[in-house]
Amino acid sequence: MPALILARHGETDVIGKKLTGRINGIHLNASGRKQADVIAAYLKSLKIGAIFSSPLERAMETARPLSEACGIPISPHSGLTEINFGAWQGRPYRQLEKLKLWQTIQTSPSRVTFPAGESFITARQRMVASLEEIVSVLGKNDVAVCFSHCDPIRLAIAYFLNMALDDFQRLTIEPGSLSLVIFIDGKIRLGPINFQAAESESPFRLNEIMRLSMPEE
Repeated sequence: MPALILARHGETDVIGKKLTGRINGIHLNASGRKQADVIAAYLKSLKIGAIFSSPLERAMETARPLSEACGIPISPHSGLTEINFGAWQGRPYRQLEKLKLWQTIQTSPSRVTFPAGESFITARQRMVASLEEIVSVLGKNDVAVCFSHCDPIRLAIAYFLNMALDDFQRLTIEPGSLSLVIFIDGKIRLGPINFQAAESESPFRLNEIMRLSMPEE
């Protein structure tokens, strides 16, 4: 019964200001570094089998404290990276919100391919395939932590919930949040979603959640 903890990277100075996408050189700010430390303190007591991360700096920096606390190296995984926003990458939201395509993104993202970039459909396929690949190499009761980005995590969780792609933006995945996905005999059960770790709490009560998720004999 392997499980994945999907972690969104911590805060940066440009969140909510511009569409960063795959731009290099975007680092965690002080709040983001604190979030990374809290995630590490919260999860280090779990039996973590592997740590995977988007190769972008802000995700790797969020993963690093947990890696150091657990003594487990980070495995960069390109499938966990941010959506390729193409020509939109790096542009301020105040500019993008004036474009016709922006309205389509809000109502029918399944129809959208970013100029010189990726479609939401392709991004969902990539993220889900990557998570399934990671699960396939885990042991029966292993837990892996996957550090990624808002939209890829939302797309994957919406898929696991059998939500239409056009509804994925109804989900909220905040910076530094954790979401639990448990795989049981080919089926998927979700634990807490968009959960904010706290140093003073026990991690997810993960063992209890996984026990309750086991099929009855």
